[in-house]
Amino acid sequence: MGLVRTLFGAAALTWLVATSSTLHAETLEEALIDVYIGNPELAAGRARLRAADELVPQALAGWRPTVTADAGIEGVTGQSRSSVTGQQLDIDRTTRRVGAQLRQNLYAGGATTAATSRAENLVRAERANLLALEQRVLLDAIDAYTAVWRDRAVLDLALNNEQRLRRQLQATRDRFEVGEVARTDVAQAEARLSRARADVEAAKANLAGSTAFYERVVGRPPGRLAKPTPLKTLPKTLAEARSIAAQNPQVIASTFSLAAAQDDVDVSFASLLPSVDLVASAERVEEPQATLSWQRSASIGLSVTIPLYQGGAEYARVRAARQSVEARRNDLEAAYRSVQQSVASAWDRLLAATAAIVALRAEVRANDIALKGVQEENLVGARTVLDVLDAEQELFSSRVNLVRAEREEILASFQLKAAIGELTTEGLGLKVERYDAERNFRITRNRLMGLETEPPPNLIRRAEGRSSSAGKATSAQ
Repeated sequence: MGLVRTLFGAAALTWLVATSSTLHAETLEEALIDVYIGNPELAAGRARLRAADELVPQALAGWRPTVTADAGIEGVTGQSRSSVTGQQLDIDRTTRRVGAQLRQNLYAGGATTAATSRAENLVRAERANLLALEQRVLLDAIDAYTAVWRDRAVLDLALNNEQRLRRQLQATRDRFEVGEVARTDVAQAEARLSRARADVEAAKANLAGSTAFYERVVGRPPGRLAKPTPLKTLPKTLAEARSIAAQNPQVIASTFSLAAAQDDVDVSFASLLPSVDLVASAERVEEPQATLSWQRSASIGLSVTIPLYQGGAEYARVRAARQSVEARRNDLEAAYRSVQQSVASAWDRLLAATAAIVALRAEVRANDIALKGVQEENLVGARTVLDVLDAEQELFSSRVNLVRAEREEILASFQLKAAIGELTTEGLGLKVERYDAERNFRITRNRLMGLETEPPPNLIRRAEGRSSSAGKATSAQ
């Protein structure tokens, strides 16, 4: 008997574990973590940032010497006659030459300093662009997640509505058989059922579209989704939101792009200024002449280059760079205005959705009460079948509108978070190790040579103690 109880208990425990894993509903946070880990757009953005990091050592190369070596061999065969002795000599020698040169720039009109500053500003701009991309991808994931949740809820409502109308049609036909209602009532019930079937098909089509969107962003089909909730940690006023939005990644990227364009003016202008180089060379030549066995030499000196006229291209580059500065300055203003408009728009949508939810919940309660009342009155002949059908349609419509308004409130709260520049893994508090943009920059900045690229940092993974809802924890690179 004890063995039976033990086996029964083990079987029950196994069933509970299997059931709990099957019924586990994926949360929005888990979906966002999967997106941050595996989205290819984010991986491409991180690769672009690592490519931008290489601009800094390229600029720093201007401070470093260049060393070149050259070698040559030349065979000489011929004859010569002395004008003094009249003696004829045969010439047959092989001249071999080996040399090396070192050139160190001492002054380049400020081009190296400006180029380094430009490269660093471009790296900072690309980091901000990566944050902006992270916000957009995460917002797409939130959009997809909430859309799937909404469309599934609407489909459930449409299926329930179809079942209710199917029962209503059957009840109407039964009453028609005993002469309680007319043929017109049956036709009205059939028409409403047909509309309900059309609503079901439309809901299925919408769900298929949102599911495909989810698969594109997240990388896998959606499982069972938990109901999402709107963000609570948001600015209390529109003025506060506008103030925080000044640090939006789009604005920051435009700010650093402007700084890089200003540096580019200095880089272009440096071509009009003198440059000074330290040049050192050494050479050894075997059999340079018939009378010499070998010769070696070494030299060191300064080389000053003063541009006088170079065809006018350098002046055009300076003028173009100044126009680029004007363009970047206007881009910054446009980015600021766009962000402020996004803040105001998201704020208004959030307020409207919140107010709509309050009204729609009241409407659903009222329509539910109205339907029950109309059904009771229909039983005693005080209401027609059409009245019941209308009441059911109004209840269905109000429930669908409520689901859509709830989704709109959730999405608007995250859109406001994105508009103020805080829709990031850090701003959302996602339990995932974040991409370290500084790591590759530190490694790359002072590399003197080598073609090997640093492997993508394997540090984007779930935090300890969390398991993937998709059963994976892959690198985002």
